[in-house]
Amino acid sequence: PLRLGFFYFSFIGSVTPVPVRRPKNLGEKKRSHYLCSGLMKRYPAIMKKLPLLIAVIVLGTVVYKQIAKESTSEGYLQGQDSSSNSSRGSFEGEIIDGDTTLLELPRLAGGSNNYFITHRASGKVNYSLEYDVTKLHSRWVAFSFDATTAQDNVRRSDAWSWDPKIPAMYDTSNVFRRSDYSRGHLVASEDRTFSQTANEQTFYYTNMSPQLREHNSGIWHRMENRVQEWARDRSFCDKLYVAKGGTIRDDQIEDKRIKGKMVVPRYYWMALLMKKGKRYEGIAFLSEHRNYGKGERIDELTLSIRELEQFTGLDFFYHLPDNIEQAVETTDPRSEASKRLWWLQ
Repeated sequence: PLRLGFFYFSFIGSVTPVPVRRPKNLGEKKRSHYLCSGLMKRYPAIMKKLPLLIAVIVLGTVVYKQIAKESTSEGYLQGQDSSSNSSRGSFEGEIIDGDTTLLELPRLAGGSNNYFITHRASGKVNYSLEYDVTKLHSRWVAFSFDATTAQDNVRRSDAWSWDPKIPAMYDTSNVFRRSDYSRGHLVASEDRTFSQTANEQTFYYTNMSPQLREHNSGIWHRMENRVQEWARDRSFCDKLYVAKGGTIRDDQIEDKRIKGKMVVPRYYWMALLMKKGKRYEGIAFLSEHRNYGKGERIDELTLSIRELEQFTGLDFFYHLPDNIEQAVETTDPRSEASKRLWWLQ
């Protein structure tokens, strides 16, 4: 609006006035009438366009105020971090303290009961999670393996501690004691051995799920080992994106909570997106929360990512272009091409 006003007055100043003779000894009312009619005669071109110019200035003021309001709102959502790759603020009420643009992320649930967190280590994204404080359990965890994060440089740290990014009032470090469940990693300790800090962060209790020991050290561990083999094989993939979790939807948890607080999932799952060059491929796993025999084949627990989405209600890898997402998520893992890719390489 200031620029419009400046243009307007500059325009007035640039117009050559038409000479008009001013009469003498006018009264107040006649003088006012004279001024108006005199302006019309002296600046005829401007006075004809004056209503339009005023309307433009008013409209410009309204637009300016709206833009300023939206900019302020956006700044609040992004919080103090001005980086385009991370935000600290609110997403449909959810508490955001992480990078919402990461390809491996499922779509956020929203709601003030959820915290979205991204942990970093040694200058790299380590992993992200969405934590539901009403269920004291992560809805999912997500991370990726690349040439750096797939490195195996350190040993298991056993650095058990509460997650410093979640208020201590939700601390679950004492919930597992004298329960029938083990502290089951979602992001496995062996998934994050590229640095000491990265491994220590996998021992945050927000990364723990109450698993039956037979499931945690059995079929779940075997699936984790297989994922790590794929991720560390540079001839197989350039990058492997991983989302994992236990189901915490109300119809997919056990009837009783641990100490009346923490939910126990009935199912555990993984969704994988492999990138090699410009090519993307996907596969998913789903297991019941029970003891599987040693002879159980993990390739028989595979399903398409779309089928896993339908089962869990989650939306995986939604940052992909639609055509790639559609192709990746509908690939049948039981097809001959998928079997050759994932199991016979």
